[in-house]
Amino acid sequence: MGMDFECIFNPRSLAVIGASSAFGKWGQMIFSNIVAGGFRGKIFPVNPNEPKIFGVPAYRRVQDIPDAVDLAIITIPADRVPLVLEGCAEKGVKGVIVISSGFSETDATGKELEKRIVSLCLERNLLLVGPNTMGIICTSSGLFATGAPIRPRKGPVAFVSQSGNLGVQLVHWAEQQGVGVSLFVGSGNEAMISCVDYMEYLEGNPDTRIIILYLEAVRKARSFMELAKRINKTKPVIVLKGGRTEAGLAASASHTGAMGGEIAFFNAACRQAGLLNVAVPSELLDLSAGFSSLPLPKGNRVGIVTLGGGWGVVTADECNEKGLVVPSLPQKIVRTIGKYLPPFWSRGNPVDLVGTRDLEVPLVALEEMLKWDGIDSVISLGVVGRLELIRLLVQSTHEAGASMQPEALAGIESFGQEYEKKYLARLAELMEIYEKPVLAVSLGKTDEGIVRPVSGRKYAPVVYQTPEDAVNVVARMVAYKDFLDSQAT
Repeated sequence: MGMDFECIFNPRSLAVIGASSAFGKWGQMIFSNIVAGGFRGKIFPVNPNEPKIFGVPAYRRVQDIPDAVDLAIITIPADRVPLVLEGCAEKGVKGVIVISSGFSETDATGKELEKRIVSLCLERNLLLVGPNTMGIICTSSGLFATGAPIRPRKGPVAFVSQSGNLGVQLVHWAEQQGVGVSLFVGSGNEAMISCVDYMEYLEGNPDTRIIILYLEAVRKARSFMELAKRINKTKPVIVLKGGRTEAGLAASASHTGAMGGEIAFFNAACRQAGLLNVAVPSELLDLSAGFSSLPLPKGNRVGIVTLGGGWGVVTADECNEKGLVVPSLPQKIVRTIGKYLPPFWSRGNPVDLVGTRDLEVPLVALEEMLKWDGIDSVISLGVVGRLELIRLLVQSTHEAGASMQPEALAGIESFGQEYEKKYLARLAELMEIYEKPVLAVSLGKTDEGIVRPVSGRKYAPVVYQTPEDAVNVVARMVAYKDFLDSQAT
């Protein structure tokens, strides 16, 4: 059977079977999120006991819907799923997403039930996602069909996750951090559609440029690696493998109903395929932000601009330990930057701005490094994030009873906001001019997100919370560039 994923991700109409107005039920959460998310197609709730759900007419059976239905999202108990699938087939539904649990992840009875619904779907030409899934998201079609109310902005990152909860959490983080998403699918038990099948679709999906995977078990290991290596030549593939330890393997077996392979073999295969294999979920987010927003560095030489010396030292150490080079600066650059700084500045790379208050100096230092062909990327430490400290200073000044007028204090904060906005806009402009990545590290904790899009710009500034996060992203981007270069020779 051909895999026509358009009926899943871009349906013209869909039915939510088991839709409900009872707060907290799966049928209520899924239906509410689809409606609130602005799905542009037709939506039909199916529930034999409720004539209307949130003002939308409901139908007793999917067969009773007068219009054509491309996709059915099923939230009813597992034992009733086969009968409903028969109804979907009778109606001419093309794809089904079975949210319901109680299949192969449970016991032998559940496994038999799962085999039964797969056979039925194959016989009746139904494309089955799941079962035991948290749902899907397709931002281009405005389809937000998950149990959690998450609506990330449209962007180039696709997530495929064998854990629905972890996948939804990652997409929620992506939404908070400004990472743009094209697609999300909780693959669930992968009874019919495997991770390999989703990747084949994503390979040709024009909205996707980066693929993020959370895997606990790969059933078609050879096919997966061959496909992943091919895709990785044009779209970075970033993988988090669950079940790396005995405890993790046992947990994944009870969670997905499948056992993972030996992690050493998996890691070796990832290296051979050039996949970016990560150890923690937060690294998936960091890398997806970097790869989706920045130009790829051409080499491993890093320039560092820092408001304070200590941060520059630890960042240089991190660079060396990750295989990156922090080259010495030519005297021409030292002289140019030195015109703006006191004589006791570091006169090298890292460029220590010695806490200067001259707002132009960080940009001067940054552009001088980007101009030089001896630098491939720049890490900017502490310029972004001063706003948080300004706010705290304004608060302290006010609490101390200073005689400054409230309007003056508000003006200081407003000035800080405007400067940070202009600085980030200039970073985006410089990345476009020189085609080199600039990664910022915030001086203070910020809730504004990692990715800071600038209207009309090809690239978006990224702001990480720690130097080690920024260095790690540069190192992984360099590793990916090395893989691309090795495939070209």
